Amino acid sequence: MTERGVVFDLGYTPHEGERRGRRGAITTTYRDGLNRVFGIHRRARKKILPWLLVVFAVLPAVVFVGFAFLLSTFAPEAESPFGSHADYFGITGTVVLLFVALGAPELLIPDRREGVLAIYSSRPLRPDDYVGARAASLLTVIAGFMLIPQILMYIGFAALSSDGFFKALGTNADAIPKILAAAAVYALAAAPLGLLISTIASRKAAATGIYFGVMLIGTALAAALVEASGVPGHRFAALLGLGELPAHVNDWIFGRVGSSDLVVESSGFDPWVSLVVILVVAGVSSAVVVWRYRRIM
Repeated sequence: MTERGVVFDLGYTPHEGERRGRRGAITTTYRDGLNRVFGIHRRARKKILPWLLVVFAVLPAVVFVGFAFLLSTFAPEAESPFGSHADYFGITGTVVLLFVALGAPELLIPDRREGVLAIYSSRPLRPDDYVGARAASLLTVIAGFMLIPQILMYIGFAALSSDGFFKALGTNADAIPKILAAAAVYALAAAPLGLLISTIASRKAAATGIYFGVMLIGTALAAALVEASGVPGHRFAALLGLGELPAHVNDWIFGRVGSSDLVVESSGFDPWVSLVVILVVAGVSSAVVVWRYRRIM
């Protein structure tokens, strides 16, 4: 006896809109990454920490420039914890570490845990495209953290200059390439390693903890090893302090070498050595992430 089949109407309808192909898939993945790191279209508790970090990054510059307007005493060399472009990178650099620790796992881990990478693979989206779009989302946010406060301060410098606003913009224009270079260094020091850890870890909390361990505890451990002068080659342990390497390069960019108490500087390493370590770690991390996703997608 032959059984009759049953047809269920599941409500699926064919796509009738524009088919944007690979470029559209990359753009959509990139935008989704931005929404994820900021908690957009998600529960309120997912928005609290990202937006608090945004406030912490921008608010000091707003307050400082605001007081400067009121007192008319603003200057790049002002005695303030964030009185210059180089000083302010110390604030935003810390905020970026916190943001990457939270944002990088949010970009990569849920897709693996929920088994949706196969859906991405069914589209004209290659593994390199997926990783690149996620990385671009994170780097875009880091650039915002780094550059928006600096733009506010740059405009504040010019607005309070006795030479006039537009003339001061031109006079201080030499700071622009330095700001861009420093922002790039901090981004390369923070983002690729965060993505690598998020590629290896299976849980977001674990990835965040490992990242903090590497960037913060690792830096403290490196300082301890440097101070243990009985250990052969102890000074090279300073290069393991990944959390302070971008600050060393930042001082170099803004011509402030020798003005800080960084362990890597006191150990006798030139800033270019810190830059090379940052670039090597970023390159290796990126290569491993791409290799991993080529295997699983």
